Amino acid sequence: MINFLTNLRIIFHNHKFFKKNKIKNKNDIILLEFNRLASSIISYSYLSNVLKKKFDANIYAYRITAKKNLLKDFLWKLLSKIYLLSTFHIYKSFGVEKFICPNDYGLEKNDIRQITKITNSIITKKDLLNLSINNIYIGDLIYDSYLMNYKKATIDFESKDFNFYFRHTLETFFKWKYFFKKFNVKSVIVSHTVYTLAIPLRIAVHKNICAYQCSSQHLYRLSKKNNYAYTEFLEYKKKFNQLDKKIKIKTIKLAKNKVKNKFSGKDLALGSTTSAYNKKFLKKIIKQNKKIKVLIATHCFFDNPHPYGKNLFVDFYAWLEFLGQLSKSTTYDWYLKLHPDYLPDTKIIINKFLEKYPNIVYIPNLYSHHQLIKEGIDVALTCWGSIAHEYPLFDKLVVNASVNNPHINYEFSLHPKTIKEYQNVLLNLSKYKNSINKNDIYEFYAMNFILRKSWLLKNFNEIIKEKKYGYYFQFQPEFYNYWLKNEFSNFTHNDNLEKVSKFVESNDYLMNWNKKELNEFFKNNA
Repeated sequence: MINFLTNLRIIFHNHKFFKKNKIKNKNDIILLEFNRLASSIISYSYLSNVLKKKFDANIYAYRITAKKNLLKDFLWKLLSKIYLLSTFHIYKSFGVEKFICPNDYGLEKNDIRQITKITNSIITKKDLLNLSINNIYIGDLIYDSYLMNYKKATIDFESKDFNFYFRHTLETFFKWKYFFKKFNVKSVIVSHTVYTLAIPLRIAVHKNICAYQCSSQHLYRLSKKNNYAYTEFLEYKKKFNQLDKKIKIKTIKLAKNKVKNKFSGKDLALGSTTSAYNKKFLKKIIKQNKKIKVLIATHCFFDNPHPYGKNLFVDFYAWLEFLGQLSKSTTYDWYLKLHPDYLPDTKIIINKFLEKYPNIVYIPNLYSHHQLIKEGIDVALTCWGSIAHEYPLFDKLVVNASVNNPHINYEFSLHPKTIKEYQNVLLNLSKYKNSINKNDIYEFYAMNFILRKSWLLKNFNEIIKEKKYGYYFQFQPEFYNYWLKNEFSNFTHNDNLEKVSKFVESNDYLMNWNKKELNEFFKNNA
C-alpha cells in the first residue's frame, strides 16, 4: 500500500511537470531501457523529454531480456497494458508512449542461418570475447552476461545452459537489428554500457545514433570512439592540469583528508558494507621469512569482468589460474584475499581453486589490510581494483592485469601491456623498487572520487552516508518521496532540463562540473 501511494505521488508530479505533446512522425523513436530503479527513472524522465523535444519523437520503453522466459514476456505484455500505479504507470506519466519487448519481433531466414554459422565458429573463450557481428562488437556483453546470470566463474562450451543462452542472445541481437530497420530510432538511453541490456546501445553507436548511459549520478554520451561509460580516467592527468591552481590545491587537500578517513575505516566505497582497512588486528597470518610475499586481491568472478574493455586475460578465473600455475614455479609466499563484499558463490569457487593450489594461503576477510601490510606483504596483484592506488600509499608494489584500468594515467602501479610482459614482471619482482609519487595518488583520488558528482542529486553524498538510507536507498520506491520532499523544486526542475539540454547539444563524453558548481562545492567542503 505504501508503494502505491508513493507511486501515485510521483505519477501526479510527472503529469504536472512533463507535458504530453503530439508527435508528427510515429516511426521516430527514443528507445529507453525499462527498469525499477527509482533514482534512475527520475533521471530518465529528464533526458528522454529533452530528446523527445529535440527529435520530435515518441518514447518507447523496452524490456531487458537476460534469459529466455516466455512467461515473463507474457506478464510484461499484460502488465504494460494494465499498469495502474505500477512502474509502468510511472514511465507513462513522464511521456512513454509504448512498452516493447525484443522477443515480439521475428527472425528472418538469413538471420537464422547467420546465427548457426556464428555458433559453429565460436570455439574458444577468446573467440567469444572478440565476437563482432556486422562490425558491431557484442562479445564482451554476451560473455559478462552469461557469467552474471548463471553465476559461473568462466565459460563452459559444453554446458547446455551456455549454448542455450548464447543462441538466445544472438536471436535477441538480430531482433534488435530488425527493430532498428523498421523504426527510425533517434536515440537510445540505457542504465549501463555492459551486459546484454546494452545491445541496442551498441547497434545505435554503430549507426551513429545518439546513445546515452544515464543514472542519477552520471550522464555519458557513447560513440564509436568509446562504447563504455566510466572511462574518463583516460584523461585524468590532462583534466587535472586544466583546473585552476587554487582548485588543484583545494582538491588535493580534500583528497588527503578523504584518504585519511578511508584508512581509518571510514568513507566506504559506494555500495560497500564493510571496510577492508579497519584497525582491528587478529592472529598473525603472514609468514616471517625473507621471501617476497605476494597478495592476490581477487574480484567477483560474475560481476562484469570487462566494464572498461578487454583485460590481459579473458576473465577473472583465467587470470587466477595463470597465477596459480605461476605460484608453483616461484619461491614467493603466495596469499589470496577476497573482495570485502563478495557474493556467496565466489567462495565456493575459491575453495576449489585453493584445493588445486595448496601453496596459496587464504586470508579471511576479517583481516585488515593494515595488518597484512604491517606483517610484510610486498606486492599486490589485481586486474583493475582499488588496491592499485591503496597499497602504493604504503610503499607497496601493485601490478595490474589490464591496461583498461582506472589507474592507467599514473605510474604508482605497474601496467604490463601483454601476458608475456606481465609474466616477466611477476618472475622478477625483486628487480622492482618502489619509487612512488604519492602526490599522483592524491591527484588520482581527487579525480576519481571527489571531482565526480551526481548531476541530479545535490544531496547524494549525504544520502549514501546516512545509516537510515545508504547507497541502495536511491533505487527503492521510497526514494520518490525523498526526491519530492528534499530534492525537487521548480528551480531544480528547470535547471535539470537546462543542464541536460546543454549536454545533449554538446559533443561532451560526460556531463561535468561547471566553474560555478566547483566553487559551490568547495565552499561547502572547506
